[in-house]
Amino acid sequence: MIDTDILIVGGGAIGLSCLNQVPPYLSRILIERNSSFGQEASSRNSEVIHSGIYYPHQSLKTEHCKVGRNELYRFCQGNQIPHRQCGKYVIATTENEEERLAELASHCEYEIVPFQRIGSDWLKRKIPFIKATSGLFFPLSGVFDSHRYLQTLEKKAKEKGAVLSYRSEFIKVLDRDPWTVEVRERGQTIQIRAKILINSAGGEAAKISNQVLTTDIYEHRFCRGRYFILKSFFQEPLQCLVYPVPEADGLGIHLTPDLKGTARLGPDSDWSSELDCHWDDLKSVFLNKTKKYLPDLKVQHLQPGFIGLRPKLFVRGQAHPDFLVEAHGKYLHLLGIESPGLTASLSLGAEVGRIVEKII
Repeated sequence: MIDTDILIVGGGAIGLSCLNQVPPYLSRILIERNSSFGQEASSRNSEVIHSGIYYPHQSLKTEHCKVGRNELYRFCQGNQIPHRQCGKYVIATTENEEERLAELASHCEYEIVPFQRIGSDWLKRKIPFIKATSGLFFPLSGVFDSHRYLQTLEKKAKEKGAVLSYRSEFIKVLDRDPWTVEVRERGQTIQIRAKILINSAGGEAAKISNQVLTTDIYEHRFCRGRYFILKSFFQEPLQCLVYPVPEADGLGIHLTPDLKGTARLGPDSDWSSELDCHWDDLKSVFLNKTKKYLPDLKVQHLQPGFIGLRPKLFVRGQAHPDFLVEAHGKYLHLLGIESPGLTASLSLGAEVGRIVEKII
């Protein structure tokens, strides 16, 4: 039997952030079923630092994205993590999209997220490869090296005395108060006893909560998002983010650069948990969806990239579009942590730290 004050399940961005921000005088162990940190949702994303412009007023997504965005820039600057505050254009191409752009501007004014209104002449000069009638520019958006970020969180946690156990999978709860958890560690079964149990297991978090709380009300359904890499399309490296106006099922297929300027196009929105797909069949789909603002894009410019999986939370069969952060006694869970979860990770970890302080 291994004893600890806190046991955290899940070694993605949220789990590592929690590990760093729970009270330092408490002993803590993090278990992760993969061989290293961030092998699932935390490594399958476009590495964008979001401004916090899309999410409903007073939602956890809005709150934690705005706070987390600022904390993430400070963390990157203080720890020499590569990043670039490049800004993001959200563009309109039709009269109907102009109306939706105006609605987005009103929302951002209400949320006090800075932006500039941009006309078509300005857009032609700044991003000539884009066809648009107008746009909004959000200067606080950016990109960063998410792997270096996670690596730094891991290093800091170890320096604070935390224990990280990889290839260690949560199996079941054997007892409560204190929690006794059965774990499969490198093929062997062990037991860990903890005063507080934190579930930040990403896509598996809903299943774990159902088991821990002896319920069946939580469910994660997975939405697949595919990305293409653009080759030989830009004369110079892409320097900014470019998004169409939001769509009913997401933010639309958009352009994001990495820190080297390589451009990625995606993601689409497909309710499938399969990580394989027929990339050639997708090329025409992507071209059709983006031709309104990328009219010169051709099939030969598209090279298969990567696939992300977004855990969409359902509670009692109903979609729950926000983050869910709850404490049930000495059990805490974080469910539905999809985008902007990476941007919000430091803020969410701090919230968990505050909850743990109250419990203790």
